[in-house]
Amino acid sequence: MVDAAGRSPLPPKPKHFRSANLLDIMISTLTAMQPTKAQLMAALKQIEKFSPAPVILSKALKLLADPNSDLTGIADLVGSDPALAADIIRCANSAFYAGGNCKTIADAMQKIGTRETVRLLNLAVGRIVSGRDLTCYGIHGTDFWAESLFNGLFMQALAKESGEADPDEAYTVGLLRFIGRLAINQAIENLRAGLFWLGGESIAQWEQESVGLVQAQAGAMLLGKWRFPETMVRAIAAQDAPMVLEEKSWLAEALFFSSALLPQGAGASFLPSLGASLIMPAIGTEFLHRSGLNSGEVETLLRSTGESFEAIRKNFGA
Repeated sequence: MVDAAGRSPLPPKPKHFRSANLLDIMISTLTAMQPTKAQLMAALKQIEKFSPAPVILSKALKLLADPNSDLTGIADLVGSDPALAADIIRCANSAFYAGGNCKTIADAMQKIGTRETVRLLNLAVGRIVSGRDLTCYGIHGTDFWAESLFNGLFMQALAKESGEADPDEAYTVGLLRFIGRLAINQAIENLRAGLFWLGGESIAQWEQESVGLVQAQAGAMLLGKWRFPETMVRAIAAQDAPMVLEEKSWLAEALFFSSALLPQGAGASFLPSLGASLIMPAIGTEFLHRSGLNSGEVETLLRSTGESFEAIRKNFGA
């Protein structure tokens, strides 16, 4: 069976027990099966084996930042993963880029340029790491990917409009902001612990109680292992509380700001829908002032992000 969106249903979540005694037994049993730090690290290693794509992206970002690098170096790097290369060539030949007949990564890069190739690389890697069902969260892979993509596009738009960060770096950080959920989900599944987010508390609270850390911390651990730039790792780690950083991070602050604006995909289909007017959260006033933005500009950015989001889903099957 599939739902109205054409997706296969996730396994049903456990139902709440009405009996206090049964509830106590269930809680004590689940607590005993919480993953240890060693088991969580084992889950991180397993995720690393899914695909070399995140490591390739990390290396490509460093090459892009090096003024001495050239097209050949990035083309060779991307070409080392046949599946990743095929995805980028297919996208470069799509109607989004006016069609074409590129046969190699070098052809694609010559056609669309280095930075656009890296943007496609971000897109391809994001699909690989964010396209998996998160059964313990009750999140379909399609919604996980959609939420990640929208965050990436909005972060890119914020950075471009404000001039406070490199738009490409902001795009990557937004795409990967929830990657820690993958690690937590994998750790729980490895133990067959039967832990599920039931919606009775916030996701962060459930994560902390289930595995002893929240997805932001798990995500930073993954990016660190994949050798992403330290600025990105810090932003992911502090996305829920950028004020704790001794050295300010605009990327972390932007993630925190966007979390109050964007629809949350957890436990439901991710369908971004913007109202006629934007209600700006109180936490956003200072951030907007420092970034030289106002609520009207942010509303415009959200709408343009929605248009880009739909264009990518239509042209690339995201």
